Amino acid sequence: MGALDGRVAIVTGAGAGLGRGIAQELADAGAGIAVLEVDAGSAKVAAEELGGAGVEARAYPASVADRQQVDDTFAAVVRDFGRLDIVVNNAGISHVGPHTQDVTDEEWHDSIAVMQTGVFYCMRAAARIMIPQKSGSVVNISSIRGFSPNPGRMSYCAPKAAVLMMTKVAAGEWAPHGVRCNAIAPGVLRTPMWDRDAARGAVDEPRILETVPAHRLGLPSEVGKLVVFLSSDDAAYITGAVHTIDGALTAIPAG
Repeated sequence: MGALDGRVAIVTGAGAGLGRGIAQELADAGAGIAVLEVDAGSAKVAAEELGGAGVEARAYPASVADRQQVDDTFAAVVRDFGRLDIVVNNAGISHVGPHTQDVTDEEWHDSIAVMQTGVFYCMRAAARIMIPQKSGSVVNISSIRGFSPNPGRMSYCAPKAAVLMMTKVAAGEWAPHGVRCNAIAPGVLRTPMWDRDAARGAVDEPRILETVPAHRLGLPSEVGKLVVFLSSDDAAYITGAVHTIDGALTAIPAG
């Protein structure tokens, strides 16, 4: 039996990359998966592939930046699956390169809309379902860039930092109701987003591999396994925590 047999999880941005890896680990642990993904095509493919793990998986094309779409999707998931136990707020976008004075209004607003406001919309929708049922786990995917700044990442670092505080506020509010909220702060991971940034020279992969004490990139599956643990009964007393998974990149001062 899996640690999450019979439970239902919404994973945002689960069509590809980190979200897809997280969804796979949750499915392997027995959870039904609702793929909340802005790209309808990848949502459909992900749901079909996840269903191959022997769990129910459904695609819900929606943007986390749209409040109505979020609320409608959460209601549809409960209607379709009959319950909601886990929400993983993973959807994100990446703007790497422009320093603060060169960040455009569009880049700023898009980043905040998806990675801060979108997380809030999903947290609020989750709480309105989970608090009455007295159970549930919300896992917010932040980043080491939420507390370890990096030049050229103003529109990424800011919302990722906000998510850490949002996690702690919600954890304190929800704990009396049996609902938990934790954050994960991954370091550099091998994802399509990373590969695109590396290909266009926005990140220097050889230098990063030398800088990370573990001398490798992390894998989406490794983050997914942490999500599974935080969503399981084994983590029943863990809430309001930030779990860094970065091969010790932020554990030592820069050389």
